[in-house]
Amino acid sequence: MRFTYIGLVSFLLVISCKNLEPDTPIVSPKEFDKKAYAIDLKKQREDLKKNSPQTQKEKSIPQPDSAQKASPKKLVFKEKTDTVHMKIVYGKAKMDTAKLPLQKMVFVFNSDTANKLKLKITPSDSSANLRIAQIIDSEGNSTGPFEKKIEIPIIKKGMQKVILSENPTQKNPWGGTFQFEVQLGW
Repeated sequence: MRFTYIGLVSFLLVISCKNLEPDTPIVSPKEFDKKAYAIDLKKQREDLKKNSPQTQKEKSIPQPDSAQKASPKKLVFKEKTDTVHMKIVYGKAKMDTAKLPLQKMVFVFNSDTANKLKLKITPSDSSANLRIAQIIDSEGNSTGPFEKKIEIPIIKKGMQKVILSENPTQKNPWGGTFQFEVQLGW
């Protein structure tokens, strides 16, 4: 009877251990191809230039007199925004990227079950006008502005948005390459 009981318990343990899966998916690290990423960014920006409001105005048919028909003015935004979805692997993520002057970069990632968040920006130019402008949590609550390096507690877990931009009080808009690092803490 004892051997049957021990055999049954060990059989159930083996089956239950094989069926357990972690909450966080396990992903093997991949090489980051900087050249392919740069080519892809250039292509996306060229596509945006082709579809920009300025080129559409040139292609449009001349408008009739304003007395005949009043048309609303088109808004042209000088600031551009790029959104980058980051995948956190083993509580860390690092990305080399570039930005144009007056461009905002939004990095989106899942903070999962972490309690702390460490962010770091390392621009290629040490005197770069670049900072962490805002951190927006999953409910839309925002904090900021911060400097290039920050460690804060995570109040609301879930998707986090980190907005990087220039400091508007400094006159020089900055464009160039930089590295963005995220580290989650428990």
